[in-house]
Amino acid sequence: MVEAFDKFTCAVSASESVNFYNLRTGEIIDRFSREKHSVTTFRFSENRHLIAIGYNDGEVHLHNRNKKFHDEKKAIVFAGHKTGVNCLSFSQDGLILASGGKDSVIILWDVVNESGMFRLNGHKGSITQLQFTRNNRFLISSSKDSLIKFWNVATQSCFYTISESITEIYSFGILKEDRLLVVASAEVELRVFEINWLEQLEEEDKSIDPNETKVRRLNTSNTLVGGNLIEDGNLQGNTILHCKKRGTLIRQAKGRALQICISHDETLLLCVGADSLVDMFRVYSQEESVKRFNKKLRKAKRKLQETNSDEVESIIDEAEISKDVTLLIARIGDIRTDAKVKWMDIVRQHQVIGDNLNQYRIYSLQNNNSVQGITLSLDLKTNDKEAQVLADLDKRGHRSDIRCLAFASNNAAFVSSAAESAIIWDTASLLPVNHLVYENMKDLTVAIFAPGDKHAVFGAKDGSLFVFDLSTCEVIDEHQKAHESSIYSLVGFEDKGIISCGADKKARFWTYEMINDLNGKRLCLRQTRILELPDEALCAAVSPNGKFVAFGLLDNTARVYFLDSLKFFISLYGHSLPVTCIDIDPESKLIVTGSADKSCKIWGLDFGDCHKSLFAHDDVVTCVNFGPSNEEKLFWSAGKDGKIKQWDAVKFERVQVLEGHTAEIRALALTSDGAQLISASHDKSIRIWELSDEIIVLQEEQELEREKEYEEKLVDAEDIVPGEATEKESDLAPKKSIESIKSSEDILQGIEIMRAEIINRLNDPNHTPHLLLKDYKVLEYSIADILQKIRSSHLEKSLMMIPFSYIPDILRSLCKCILDHFKIELSTRVVLFLIRIHHNLIINSIELLPLIEQLRTVLPTELSHAKDVVGLNSIALKFLQLDIEERENVKLFKNVSEVTKTKKKKTSAKTALIKTFA
Repeated sequence: MVEAFDKFTCAVSASESVNFYNLRTGEIIDRFSREKHSVTTFRFSENRHLIAIGYNDGEVHLHNRNKKFHDEKKAIVFAGHKTGVNCLSFSQDGLILASGGKDSVIILWDVVNESGMFRLNGHKGSITQLQFTRNNRFLISSSKDSLIKFWNVATQSCFYTISESITEIYSFGILKEDRLLVVASAEVELRVFEINWLEQLEEEDKSIDPNETKVRRLNTSNTLVGGNLIEDGNLQGNTILHCKKRGTLIRQAKGRALQICISHDETLLLCVGADSLVDMFRVYSQEESVKRFNKKLRKAKRKLQETNSDEVESIIDEAEISKDVTLLIARIGDIRTDAKVKWMDIVRQHQVIGDNLNQYRIYSLQNNNSVQGITLSLDLKTNDKEAQVLADLDKRGHRSDIRCLAFASNNAAFVSSAAESAIIWDTASLLPVNHLVYENMKDLTVAIFAPGDKHAVFGAKDGSLFVFDLSTCEVIDEHQKAHESSIYSLVGFEDKGIISCGADKKARFWTYEMINDLNGKRLCLRQTRILELPDEALCAAVSPNGKFVAFGLLDNTARVYFLDSLKFFISLYGHSLPVTCIDIDPESKLIVTGSADKSCKIWGLDFGDCHKSLFAHDDVVTCVNFGPSNEEKLFWSAGKDGKIKQWDAVKFERVQVLEGHTAEIRALALTSDGAQLISASHDKSIRIWELSDEIIVLQEEQELEREKEYEEKLVDAEDIVPGEATEKESDLAPKKSIESIKSSEDILQGIEIMRAEIINRLNDPNHTPHLLLKDYKVLEYSIADILQKIRSSHLEKSLMMIPFSYIPDILRSLCKCILDHFKIELSTRVVLFLIRIHHNLIINSIELLPLIEQLRTVLPTELSHAKDVVGLNSIALKFLQLDIEERENVKLFKNVSEVTKTKKKKTSAKTALIKTFA
């Protein structure tokens, strides 16, 4: 996802980070990051001060963009979704944040109070987009269940549903002061709905001008006659709006319509589909719509006069012509890019050149891992357009998935290869050093450094081999169709040559040779031997002692041959699916194989017996790699589950798990000293893992794993509130988490300590107070302090897990705090929530009646007093500001952005005037 921040800066989501790029310099100027969790969506507030980031674990982190340093601990965390967050939306004032997840739930969060407001249950599929409307009173949501719902924020209920679409809805846009709704789905056309807000229609009908009849007719076909609304559609029993289908807009892009992007002035509408073509629609103003209506009307009359005879009398229905949706929105062209577009965003500020020419800046995120900055010039009179790419972030990595990795012998550099090219990276700076591109080199699958690290050899999917000189970045040797089909593995042997194997069931042996040509000496490959294999070879490995060569085959076995004579030695059979990866330990005594059956098997290379079979991953094992140590028989494994694991090949135990990738891991490489591990994944990221000095204790790791499983079970066990339905339209926002469970335990522990302290004081007034309560003169304040330490977004869920036997103690303590004006806002919030949750039990408790009666009289008085204090302080500060401004002749707290905008507008107007006279 990409979103414009300003004219030259855009924010882009990349794995677990949101990076801010300056497209003029191509550098990252800021970053928000969270480890082990990938970003699924993010959104800026209206004033661009706040940024909300949704993650794949269901959490939403709210950051302040103005702060210089960003810390994950300082972010406001909203945890409410069980699965990933799909979409976010801020209210216009930035005080409410709405989030929609894959769990088909919509949650509204209070940004100021840092807590959840409520969750809305109504959709049956993933939420795709959310948007506030009508001064934040209503919320519009779309989902993959092909429904669009209108929610009332005040009543927390759905009052209208649009079910016209028969396919999944991915996006929508609101135009014309929330009067038009454009819906994008998996269909070819965009559906346009007309929304009539009934209260607005009544106000307009009272002050309607007879000269505006045509404009009114274009915007809505409903009229008020005698105070009664004549309607063409179904109101669904609501008194808020009337919605009906206005028409459809045909797209030219293929596939689904994934996103609708609207300019800030509501003149330009872009529709992003599953294609490299972006449809462009022009949204006309009321005056332009009236002109188009009159033009179509004259055209229809002219056509009628030419075709009709004198005997036939025809009447032109102006109402039918006014229903044409192209009077309001029409397709004017498209934007074509080099790759498929995943997301687009238009910069809020656009440049007005002259009377009819507007210039827009657009940021485009493409499927090839690139971001483009596009300038679009649009003539409002003729609809002529011109799109130009001004900036492109295409020099920071690969454009497609990385298939292989290889370290140089000195560990100073490594190479990564993908479909279109190979890149040499500096290990220290992690920056690309050289790009290796060749017109005949496509779909690279394997790579290896030649001895001396001055050359690199690559194998391709079409069976070709290429040798690159890294100093000149040129191909010095090429073997087209060296194999009849794809090459799956390249391994070196004894610094003399390489072995290549692939889908043609052959293993070819190549040796390095230096030959003389016109340009001097160069390195080339010469084929020496060919080994016929019983099936396709998916992987290969050579023993460090140079005695054996092993191949993993498609027939679920691995075969070991003598390297010198190529005679068959042993066959390793035991896997139930093809062997995808293989490696031999440094002492040439053990061999490990990984398979598509999700297991790794450890074999003895002397007799070919299976020492142990390990259930390694939850998906196909893609890579195995032994470490360089001869003492510790440790090896790494990676799989399509996105995890990297380290195993002990002697004790047959798992040592550690490295989690960071969010998709399947395609390649794994280890330095010669074992200090660094590098991995490449389908998530288009390369990660480097460094060896630390921390000692791993297996017993502690196993204990932590068991604790993690136990905590997951606690979180999965949902709490049932007595007297409440399990499935209802509105519910509490936060979800049960480990943090809320620990917070509830802290509350219970604090109450137990306070109870014991009260008893001890009654029995012995001179006893030594509890260590946690020795600084409290009033014991009840300790409960308020415990509640304040709980994160605001988890407070309600933590209070729900408190047994009712502890509720009276909390209410009494907070009542004392309210009387003493101690944290009155927090205390009032907790008291009202507990009374609402445990209302049935409280009203039936005789013991609590005096306490409730006291709270009934105390709360309004104390809250009114607190409100008066805040109001008095606010007015006093304003008077102080006025006094300082009059005394010092300055203007305090002036909005600099508005002053800058005014100056820019004046400058542009002068420039336009000069150009006109010139």
